[in-house]
Amino acid sequence: MEEQILKLLRRKDYVPLNVPELLRQLRQAPNRQQELQRVLRALEQSGRVVRIKGNRYIEPREADLIPGKIRINRAGKGFLQPDDPALKEIAILENATGTAFHEDHVLVRRDIRPRGLRHLEIEENTGTVIRILERKRAQIVGTLQRTDRFLYVIPDDPRMPHDVYVPEPRDVGRPAHVGDKVVVELREWESRHTNPEGEIIEVLGAPDHPAGEIPCRRG
Repeated sequence: MEEQILKLLRRKDYVPLNVPELLRQLRQAPNRQQELQRVLRALEQSGRVVRIKGNRYIEPREADLIPGKIRINRAGKGFLQPDDPALKEIAILENATGTAFHEDHVLVRRDIRPRGLRHLEIEENTGTVIRILERKRAQIVGTLQRTDRFLYVIPDDPRMPHDVYVPEPRDVGRPAHVGDKVVVELREWESRHTNPEGEIIEVLGAPDHPAGEIPCRRG
């Protein structure tokens, strides 16, 4: 069914359709609607289709949307490597990375150049992250710090410029002290206007203590 959907969306005469309309267009029985929805969710998560107003589906390029992997440097600027190797890298300014972390799979809306500037040679293609398709990492390692009101963790990876807020650790096997290296399980980060949050799941100890040696973590 996946290939049937993609073939339909690529047709030149295709107009955006919702799930019931797609089911009819694909000539599928009504009892296959749940299967169709599952396939569409998987395609949407992979960035191969996007859902627009009215819960209608199109290919990303029809809305100038580009799926790909984002790399974020120490300054917080991002660079999208599109899934389509024929497309050029897209620069993502610091205030346009949304809630993306380094190496997440994301969907980017390419910026439209002002009409009067389209004929000029502009150094970079730029865009804005509008959706996280898949997180690269579920955990981070960092240093535990405390203010008068809350705890937070400074990530060891300089490409993650946001401190992570955490509650008091519980049931992690050993007490956590300010300055300790800890492992944090990240929660879903939905708004750039707030810091990411997580939960301490392991206390590694002081950085100069043998027990504080940093394990290799995915991402």
